[in-house]
Parts: sequence; C-alpha cells; structure tokens
Amino acid sequence: MSGAAAPAAPTGARATRKVRHHAAASGLGAVRHVSASTPNAPAWTVVVVLVLVFSVGPALVGNAGVGAIAYLLPSFVAIAALILWFLASEKLVVLDHGILAGSFAPFQRPVAVPFAALDVTSVRAVVASQRTLGLLLADRGVSTASRTVLWSRRAVTFVGVAPRALRQARARGEHVDLATASAVDLWVFSARDPRRQEQVVRALGDAARAAGVPGAEHVEAFALPAQPVPVSPQGADRLAIPERFRSARARQPAR
Repeated sequence: MSGAAAPAAPTGARATRKVRHHAAASGLGAVRHVSASTPNAPAWTVVVVLVLVFSVGPALVGNAGVGAIAYLLPSFVAIAALILWFLASEKLVVLDHGILAGSFAPFQRPVAVPFAALDVTSVRAVVASQRTLGLLLADRGVSTASRTVLWSRRAVTFVGVAPRALRQARARGEHVDLATASAVDLWVFSARDPRRQEQVVRALGDAARAAGVPGAEHVEAFALPAQPVPVSPQGADRLAIPERFRSARARQPAR
C-alpha cells in the first residue's frame, strides 16, 4: 500500500450508524469520507414557497378559514419533510478500497463499488443537468447508476461496472473487475455545492492512492476544476465514456 493514510475520523457529512453498517458489510474497509446530497438554500426556498402556497393560499383567495390553514400547514410540512428526507438520503461514501453509492433511506441499500470495478482516471467534476448527461449515453433503460437530485447541477461522475452486475456478483460471491465486465455504466452522483464536489474528488484520489490503484495519481488533475459538459463527442471525451456506450450525438465521426 502507498499514499495517504486513512483519516482518523471520516470527513464530510456525518457517518451515521447505517453508513458504518453498510461499510462494514461491504468488506471495503473503513469510512474515509461521506458526501450527502442534502438540500441547498435554493431548494429550501422552493419548498417553503410551495408549502405556503398550498396551505395558506386557499385562505388568501377566500376559500378557506384559519381552521383550514391550521390543518393544512402541518400536513404539507410533514409531506414535504418526508419527501426531502428520502431524496436527501443519497450518499457517496469513500472507503479504503472502494465506495458505497446510493440511497441510505429506510428499505434502501447502497451499492458497493470496489476500486477494481471503476476507472479512477475517469473521475470527473462536472456542471450539467441529468438530462444533459443522459443525452451522452446510448439508451440503456432505467439506470440506477444515476444518483442525482433535482436541486443540484453539480456532480461527480466515473465509468464503472453497472449496479445490477455488481449486485449479482456480490450475491454469488464473485470478484468483479472493470476490465472483464460486460455491463458498464456512467455513474453520476450529485454534490450539494462546489466545495463538497471538490471534497469528494480529493477523497477519492486519496483513497485510491492509499490503496495503490493504478492511475490514482492523476485523479485530481483529470477531474478538477469542475467544467460544463456539452452534448457532443468532446463532452463524452471529457467524461471518458467508451465509444460503444455513447449516443449517436456523442460519437466521434467516422473516418
């Protein structure tokens, strides 16, 4: 092993009991960094406005009294809080020998991705909507590798073995390797803001170097700073998407 040692305590968001439980079950080592897709200030503003519109709005137009507001306001607050709680349960957890990515909400289970199952040189910090990133890829149906939220256009991406293949290999107790995998996908994880986006990239680089992963010395140089991604061959090149997985708009012209 070479590179930086694991931090004494995980950086980033709080490493909850569920995070530590899944980290231990993954066999990928200790928790080094936790990134959570919690709502940012604009998201909270939109939520507050929507709650007020649907709860206080009827009274303002004369169709409801104070009693109705007293009933509707707590109800909409509870509904909004529940929805946000589930959406904000998306996390990317950097471990000693890989990552956990996905939802940590009740009845949900994140995917364990060992470093052997991802290309660390493809890690990128990007500024793009989920629709833009989706247009770079050939139609692959519903992809659970896209762990995005509505309130952020900032994301960290990498090319790795598809979630379904990882789950199947884990269930069979098989080793999984990107070089031999038949199912590959572009993983996308939303970051709350630019600072947290950069933290995820640096945590991934530190962990990969400590684990002796080939190419880990280039992670930050390739990934940072965050850049917009156009729907074009250049955009697909930026994300290191293999040619066979690109959409028609993102493929290099035939020579």
